[in-house]
Amino acid sequence: MKIISSTIQQLEKDKRPSRCRKWRLWVTTDCGRKSRRHSGTYTSAQDALKAFENELSTLIPNADSFKSYARSWQVWREKSGDISANTVSKDKRNVKALCRTELSTKRMDAITPEDCRNALLWLKEHPANREGELSGTTIRAFYVALNTIMQQAEDDGKIAANPMRRIKPPKEDTREKTAISPLEIQLLLNRLDELPTDAHVMAVYLIVCLGLRRAEALALQDVDIHDGFAHVHLAVKEANGRIDEPKSKAGIRTLPMPPRLQAKVDEWRAIRKSRGLADAQTLCCNVDGGVMRPQNLYKWWVGCDDRKNGVGARDVIGCSGMGLHELRHSNLSMMARHMSPFDLQRYAGWSSIEPARVYIHDDLDAVSSAVANA
Repeated sequence: MKIISSTIQQLEKDKRPSRCRKWRLWVTTDCGRKSRRHSGTYTSAQDALKAFENELSTLIPNADSFKSYARSWQVWREKSGDISANTVSKDKRNVKALCRTELSTKRMDAITPEDCRNALLWLKEHPANREGELSGTTIRAFYVALNTIMQQAEDDGKIAANPMRRIKPPKEDTREKTAISPLEIQLLLNRLDELPTDAHVMAVYLIVCLGLRRAEALALQDVDIHDGFAHVHLAVKEANGRIDEPKSKAGIRTLPMPPRLQAKVDEWRAIRKSRGLADAQTLCCNVDGGVMRPQNLYKWWVGCDDRKNGVGARDVIGCSGMGLHELRHSNLSMMARHMSPFDLQRYAGWSSIEPARVYIHDDLDAVSSAVANA
């Protein structure tokens, strides 16, 4: 931009200039007039004005609106083929949310750090389709998306500097995962047996007994379970409901079937056959024999379906507040007491043993027993 003129405005009118500590810096450019507040002495305000002029003079005039650029960025990412279907879905969600803010119509070169902060705050206080506030974890996802978009704009030469560099990322506030004891796992399975056996119950059984991810449990096929073993090598993608490769190559593994789980599989196979679904693509198929999406299993578990008035299967069996992924945590915490770190890594489907720091929870009974035996 071309600098036309600049000036310093005193904000504390009742003080002499030498005593004033609040100022507004004004710079007129060929793209309009811009301002910035400054706190300090008049000398420091003069230095800040020069820095402000230098910053604006290096900006690259760009008529693209944020909405236009963000959407083109999202389309480019999708067509690149470098990201998964789930990431594409998240990109669309994040861009849609950011375009609800006042950033939407702003020119890319006119967006300031203050604009970005205000946009994130507005999103936190104005969640779509519900009341209350968004969690810090969700706002952090929007922060990451906005930072990535603005950084790409800088790399593309659309703006001189990424305004998000001056903004601290929001703190995540996701509830820490918990795990239940081996005894509680058995009680949970007993309560599951009291429910009518269907694909949802079968999927939860697989998660509890094998420590599977829900996408892995829903992708298991009849041919994958035989001779007392379950061969895990597929996962259902939430974005499109397709069966594809698992989260990583480490997710391909063969696990021994506990007798109780094998009995449940045999029971469900007989029920499914009686319903004309013997040739369904997956073991835990939906009512039409198609692939059940992970989100649908989640809704059944927590009670998101309005027809259930917010009461999910977990409430019926006495596990209120427990997430499906915590069932995986519980299984892996139990198995960690009986396996070497290498075997646990293979069993869990991890690329390294590092996730054990998150998944393996304290078990005072196990520690007490070990001390007593020693």
